[in-house]
Amino acid sequence: MVANALGVDVGGTFTDFAAWDGSRLVAGKTSTTADQSDGVIDGSRRILHEPAGILLHGTTVATNALLERKGARTALVTSAGFTDVIEIGRQDRPSLYDAFKDRPEPLVPRSLRLPDGGDLAALADAEAVAVALLWSFRHPGEEEEILEEIRSIAPDVPVSLSS
Repeated sequence: MVANALGVDVGGTFTDFAAWDGSRLVAGKTSTTADQSDGVIDGSRRILHEPAGILLHGTTVATNALLERKGARTALVTSAGFTDVIEIGRQDRPSLYDAFKDRPEPLVPRSLRLPDGGDLAALADAEAVAVALLWSFRHPGEEEEILEEIRSIAPDVPVSLSS
């Protein structure tokens, strides 16, 4: 098939394909491979004779990793006084004053939450680092300085800045 567009949805178990040539729709499904790009290429070759003009890609892999807590052990560097925001959540929450309410474990354990200006050597156990400072969209320099400091301590650890 020569397709105008190819849609690919990579899920945790299957990778789905839909190719459209302007008049005909061809669909296919393969098992999701450990290296997702291999599965996408293999499945595409099964239903296409040449590359499509448009590739539409969707995936639930990141969402599944988050829900199943299978992602990297991630540290969070944030503005001083805000390290517990991910544990507190939103202002409007049920059972606000119930000390015995079961609450989900935060995605970043307390030991990996550091205030800006904290000892970044504690990041040694992290597989990734997120830096999220207040007002960083207006003043990204502080996050960039933290990035450089993290790189000097752990050069191979991926770092994401909110700015």
